[in-house]
Amino acid sequence: MYTIKSVVISLFFLVLIAWSGKVFSDSHIKLYAMDCGTLDVSDMRDFSDTGKYDGQKIKLANPCFLIRHAKGDLLWDTGYIDSMADNSNGVINGVWHSRLRVRLIDQLDQIGVSPNEIEYLSLSHLHPDHSGNANKFSDSTFIVNELERKYMFSDQIKSMFGAYYSLLEDAKTVSFKIEYDVFNDGTVLIKSMPGHTPGSSVLLIRLEKTGNVLLSGDLYIHAKGRELKTMLKYNSDKQLTIDSRKKFEALAIKESARVIIQHEKRDFDLLPKFPKFLD
Repeated sequence: MYTIKSVVISLFFLVLIAWSGKVFSDSHIKLYAMDCGTLDVSDMRDFSDTGKYDGQKIKLANPCFLIRHAKGDLLWDTGYIDSMADNSNGVINGVWHSRLRVRLIDQLDQIGVSPNEIEYLSLSHLHPDHSGNANKFSDSTFIVNELERKYMFSDQIKSMFGAYYSLLEDAKTVSFKIEYDVFNDGTVLIKSMPGHTPGSSVLLIRLEKTGNVLLSGDLYIHAKGRELKTMLKYNSDKQLTIDSRKKFEALAIKESARVIIQHEKRDFDLLPKFPKFLD
């Protein structure tokens, strides 16, 4: 026979179980790494301002990342523009040979996601290998460092690269200075790490099973560059880059984070092959 007291106790535990389940669900994040292009470099002369790599070759990855959270999806970088996949030979620009095998939109479709369903978009920085498909996500809330936004929509830079991301100028935008907590729970943090561009950023994801993951943007271009502390010639501010690298390394140690250098092919190859994910 049920008493009022037993019913109240039962309801209490049911609510507690439901609440506990919601906490688990909210913290269960999935990190997808998508193939958004490759880059073959026939001469690495631009990878060091001291001539360290002159004449050497390298093959780079160019991923995009989708972070799925109970409160929404964040797309981090959009890779080469999808139309590049129409040309099997890719695009050659001097020593740089870019190729795209599979379109970002088609990869998202594999897991049933359309561009207008992605709540948040953020770019590590504005360059076309990271912003190529940005215009397809103008319905998303654009999260951007305030200096990067000013830079990317300045007349000079917009005339060079704006065709890839121009629609974001009028998109719903959240700008930040130092860091931004995307889901307001400490699990996905965009951190300002300027130097490559005036407002370039990195991404920290705290995963339940895998642990913490730190995405580099272009703070580093390849693993050897991180090891030897070499400096890509295409940096807007060398000293800022040095300062940001110190902060990045301190953050990686503090968070015991797995560092993913986004263009480092080995780092990308070790990630679960899409549509598999880290969680």
